[in-house]
Amino acid sequence: MSFQSINQVKEQLIREITNLERQLEHMRVNDDTVNFSMVQTYKEMIHSRREMMAHLPRST
Repeated sequence: MSFQSINQVKEQLIREITNLERQLEHMRVNDDTVNFSMVQTYKEMIHSRREMMAHLPRST
């Protein structure tokens, strides 16, 4: 995998993590009843993307 494609993957993962974190926060703030299974699902999705990023080769 080239460094350019690694950087593209990292950028995509960062965008996804940011989007998921925003959705999670929105759900926590705006929902009267917190759906704990959904909160856990979001946390797991965020965690899995962070894990993927951690295992990508460094681009520098």
